[in-house]
Amino acid sequence: MFFLNNILGATKDTIPLTPTHLNNLTYIKLSNGLYDCLYITKETNSEPSMDCPREWDFDTIFHADFNNSTNAGNVDWNLDSVSHLIVKRRDTSKFQWITIAVKEIHALEDFSDGIKGNDYTNASHVEYEYAIVPVLHGTEGLYHTVFVDSQFHDIFLVEKNCIIGTPSSDGFCDTTRRVPSSVNETIHNKYPSYIRNTLANYDKGNCKGKFIELDEEHCDFSVADALRVPYQRKIMDFLADGMPKLLKHFDGRIWLAAVTGDPTDTANGTYNNRDISFEWTEIGNYESERDLYNTNLSDVEEEWWNE
Repeated sequence: MFFLNNILGATKDTIPLTPTHLNNLTYIKLSNGLYDCLYITKETNSEPSMDCPREWDFDTIFHADFNNSTNAGNVDWNLDSVSHLIVKRRDTSKFQWITIAVKEIHALEDFSDGIKGNDYTNASHVEYEYAIVPVLHGTEGLYHTVFVDSQFHDIFLVEKNCIIGTPSSDGFCDTTRRVPSSVNETIHNKYPSYIRNTLANYDKGNCKGKFIELDEEHCDFSVADALRVPYQRKIMDFLADGMPKLLKHFDGRIWLAAVTGDPTDTANGTYNNRDISFEWTEIGNYESERDLYNTNLSDVEEEWWNE
């Protein structure tokens, strides 16, 4: 500061440039000239130079080299730094992530096409966090996440390429927890011995529902025999195909199960008011990437598992 021709508190910061406030830049215009490049970065410690940087880094905001295009993004740089894109999911009440999709990156089009598909391994009444993660030869990059509140109102049976359901108003699932054990009575003891010599601890049960096809044109269920009978035969074939399935209940229960026993199609009151029922047994953990892969419900191979 100058006061009456004297410098008060003279230091290297005594006469700094007046700070200038800039709002966020949202528009840049170049005109009336020939330009080799336009480069904007968050890094402020480097010395000014007439040489335009050739590569992107994590501080780069904008880099247009005007090489037959006005592209100023980092897609080309990402192509060099990303070998795969993966999609992960986790229950927000837990820390464990599950990889549900993997895509190998070879060309720019692989970014623009993205990863398309539906996640049918989710449970109802659960908040999930989904993340898309760039990977370079096994090393993960930043997680880009979104939160999804999972809700549905039917009972569903899911295979990798097929899903069927029945309205919750017409269906139910009853369960029994199977804990194999035995009780042995001996001659000289008042009380029996309890023996449990296995770690087996799983659910089994039975489900019943209408399993009627929805007529999407009229937003109604197809109850006419000509439509109902072929569809319900497909349901019976689906239940009897021997493939593991995810059984998902609208109240939040979910199992990795196999249909056991004989599916039945019975009349309820009238001949065309049919109930399809089946017994099932839990055969794995629906949150285990290994179990989902081994039962052909996931294509994600072991190198991408989070276990």
